Amino acid sequence: MPTQRKSFIIHKDSLSVLDELSNEQAGLLFKAIKAHQNDEDIELDSLTKIVFSPFKAQFDRDNEKYQKIVERNKNNGSKGGRPKTEANPKNPDKPSGLNRNPENPSKADSVSKSKNDSKNDSKSKKEVTTTLAKANNTLVIFNYWKEVMKKSNSSILNAKRTKAIEGRFKEGYTVDQIKMAIVGCSMTPHNMGQNDNGNKYDDIELICRDGVQVERFANNAQQLAPRKFSAQAEKTINNIIDVELNFD
Repeated sequence: MPTQRKSFIIHKDSLSVLDELSNEQAGLLFKAIKAHQNDEDIELDSLTKIVFSPFKAQFDRDNEKYQKIVERNKNNGSKGGRPKTEANPKNPDKPSGLNRNPENPSKADSVSKSKNDSKNDSKSKKEVTTTLAKANNTLVIFNYWKEVMKKSNSSILNAKRTKAIEGRFKEGYTVDQIKMAIVGCSMTPHNMGQNDNGNKYDDIELICRDGVQVERFANNAQQLAPRKFSAQAEKTINNIIDVELNFD
């Protein structure tokens, strides 16, 4: 049975994701961390799963490393620990038993292991940072969409919305390009309710459904920008109007 650790580490660069979370969302994240560390079951929404995933990966790697250290110490202990000295050593001035310094001393195993651990830690931190950056970008888009479309806090980042946003990032679309598409959708009369049934078609899942949608709405933003819009629309346009979109 694995030895239970009494503490765990959270890297400071992992905490940058908190800047994109509300106090309630941050609370859910730390509840997820607590549940994971105590081997408890917990139901997580899509947003918390995304944000928690790099923390979980880091915890699992750290725990694996810890268990290896515990196992190594157990093995050393079962061998009786350090060898006992002879009752009458031939060279009392050299308790180590060495008559001279070895000509080609080998490097201690701990030095090699330390270098390997350092490389692994660096790789782990890089992976965590990359995953957090992706999660941050998804949150940035979702929160921007809520602001532009004036959505309430009841709107959640569910699996379908997450998949749509991340899908466009994988295709190479940038945060600014998707933001421009959101603005373009907010300027498109049909999507904002000026249609036969009066329904709005402004969901972020629709905007990011595929690359064609992103480009169509982004082009709408560029074409409609010179016209007079609401203060909110003008504000969002001015924030990103200098972004040059390349949809070749």
